[in-house]
Amino acid sequence: MKKFRKTLIAIIVIIAISSLTFYIGRQIGLNTDMSSTNTTVEEKIVGTRTITKTLTSSGEISTSNTEKLEISTTKYFETMCVEEDDTVKIGENILKYTDGTYLVAPYDCVISSYSVPETLKQATSSNYIEVKNLKDLTISLNVSENEISNISVDKEVQITLTADTSKIYTGKITKINSVGTYGTSGTTFAVTVAFENDGVAKLGMSVSCEIKIDELTDVVAVPINGVQENGSKKYVIVIENGEEKEVQIQTGLSDDEYVQVTEGLKGGETIKVVTTTKQNTVRNTNKSSSGNGDKNFGNGSSNGGQRGNMNSKSGSGAPSEGSQGMPNMPNNK
Repeated sequence: MKKFRKTLIAIIVIIAISSLTFYIGRQIGLNTDMSSTNTTVEEKIVGTRTITKTLTSSGEISTSNTEKLEISTTKYFETMCVEEDDTVKIGENILKYTDGTYLVAPYDCVISSYSVPETLKQATSSNYIEVKNLKDLTISLNVSENEISNISVDKEVQITLTADTSKIYTGKITKINSVGTYGTSGTTFAVTVAFENDGVAKLGMSVSCEIKIDELTDVVAVPINGVQENGSKKYVIVIENGEEKEVQIQTGLSDDEYVQVTEGLKGGETIKVVTTTKQNTVRNTNKSSSGNGDKNFGNGSSNGGQRGNMNSKSGSGAPSEGSQGMPNMPNNK
């Protein structure tokens, strides 16, 4: 009888361990990272195109000017017409005096703070209305030491609102700091961009900025993925009469997709372009009881005053003279 009980207990333990192992294995199998590599081979005819090199960055809108408006010391204060954080258009009333006249906004602005006398009292020099200019706005960007020589004061900047990509403003660089700030990724220089508001942009809004630093038109160019390297040698695979041959080339300016060929090709040749993409997927059939699953809503941090790093669209991976290694597609778009 005792032997039978021991055998029964052993069987129960084995079943429990097997069930637990199966469950854990099933969960691992359902949540396994899967990756696949897709390679496509295409034949492209070499032609001419326009190649534009740009710098891109993101930033936050701020005001170009904060000032304190003087309140008349010869008149008697009656009442405020606005509150803090109110937006006031040019010419609109800010406060009223007892004689029926008003202090009005000198330009579109936001009331940031104020100190006014008691009702029916005259103001003193310590009273004021502080406003932030909403017409003339600025954006502060960081430009890396490798790119700072490519820009200059008065250079145009295309500015796009994150909240409304149809709104594009044209600004200008008004200041480039002479002293950079060192960080783990290198030294950056603060660059100030100014633009005029049309009444839509608000302080604190995020924007993306683009600065064109070089452009070539009607130049012989090939897809970046069509360029291969062997040490310092750059070449493409030319297909001629059904046969492949390596043709050495020299490269110049590049953008996100194409690179200029300065030597080795004249246009009209057919080359091989190999594109390899890697896709990661996660197998997971677990669902929450509500059927909606977990949803994480982005909190888009607004780091007041934090400047975005500026990067070249052509990217460091774009082939150019003296570069080493296989060309990489830039990832900053």
